[in-house]
Amino acid sequence: MNDIKKERMLEIEEIVNGLLSGINFEKSPYVDIVSLVKKDNFEVKTETMDIDTTGYLVVNDNAEKLERNITVNTIFKNPDNETDVIFKKSRFITAHEYGHFILHKKSEDPLYAHRDSDHRTEPMELEADYFARAILMPLEQFKLYNTVLNDFSNMDNEFVNKILSRLFRVTKNKIEKRKEDLLVLN
Repeated sequence: MNDIKKERMLEIEEIVNGLLSGINFEKSPYVDIVSLVKKDNFEVKTETMDIDTTGYLVVNDNAEKLERNITVNTIFKNPDNETDVIFKKSRFITAHEYGHFILHKKSEDPLYAHRDSDHRTEPMELEADYFARAILMPLEQFKLYNTVLNDFSNMDNEFVNKILSRLFRVTKNKIEKRKEDLLVLN
């Protein structure tokens, strides 16, 4: 299910809560990840890369002008034939790369670079994935919407996932993973 210890998941949730503290979720659970990373002086770009590369992060805090870039691949696999898959996956990759910066870059190291592929099994990759799910689907908002939708007894899981995918603007696969996170956290 999840290879991250519950204690680490809770630490990441706490970090995310701090990053999202100024956001008002009254009207929508949507997190504008690009605006959020821009507050940390990141530029988000797109580039056509090989299909297995999802994106990369480059940080140079030594430069005269801070250089912080998140680059997202423009080509994605879409096995479930989901609508808006490029937008949804781009959001996730942006959040994932930002997670590497927040969770793994040491403050004393002015240079940091990271490249990602679709094959993420190392602990740092799992943590960055968890961070991305946590920041794009904030815990309290996700619990609320998931509970409300599941309270309608006629709704099946596929329908609930489709609605949650539209609300949070992530793929249905990431919705399932966030539900798994809830099982560990509860």
